[in-house]
Amino acid sequence: MKILLVEDNKTIGNNIKKYLELEHNEVMRAENGLYALEIMKHHEFDVIILDIMLPGMDGIQLCKNIRKKYPTTAILMTTAKWELDDKLEWFACGADDYIVKPFDLKELDARITAVLKRVPTRNILDHKTIRIDRDQKKVFKNNKEIKTTLKEFQILEYLLEREGRTISRTEIIEEVRGNDQIFEEDAKLDVYISNLRKKLGKTIIETIKGFGYQIPH
Repeated sequence: MKILLVEDNKTIGNNIKKYLELEHNEVMRAENGLYALEIMKHHEFDVIILDIMLPGMDGIQLCKNIRKKYPTTAILMTTAKWELDDKLEWFACGADDYIVKPFDLKELDARITAVLKRVPTRNILDHKTIRIDRDQKKVFKNNKEIKTTLKEFQILEYLLEREGRTISRTEIIEEVRGNDQIFEEDAKLDVYISNLRKKLGKTIIETIKGFGYQIPH
């Protein structure tokens, strides 16, 4: 799993990070809310472990900000508080679960696994800095939405599903044409590919001369 740990206490943060990495997770750490939001602009995470008592922006406000921008990312709060009103506030701000300090690291690991089973996942395809949301028909580069036409989206999706494979022009045309008879013109495919390169970068789609295209690994 890819985990973002937001914890300002260096000792606690290092212990959690070390343990989770031993469990074969990829862990990044932020010591405050602003840095956490900056990291999330450039990285996708399965779960965020978020301490409530943070310098500057506290965990409650950070949780609200994360939930607005990343509605399906799992959020697990860590806290020394345990009163009912506190718990209600955590869930109201968008947390999926919480764990009270001090806690055993094995329990933390178990809660991460449990919360990920409950949180719905999006139908996502990732490639380097590119991500497409198949349910919402949206394309992102470095977490910034890039506007595409439906045909551009369909071509990109088809190639991403087959990352590393060379796909013939004929196969691409047959797959995404639908009822669009204009798309039968072979040159139309070149226009869509050119537009995708302009929007996402020249190297995103590689031309295999005389045959078709591929998205290289």
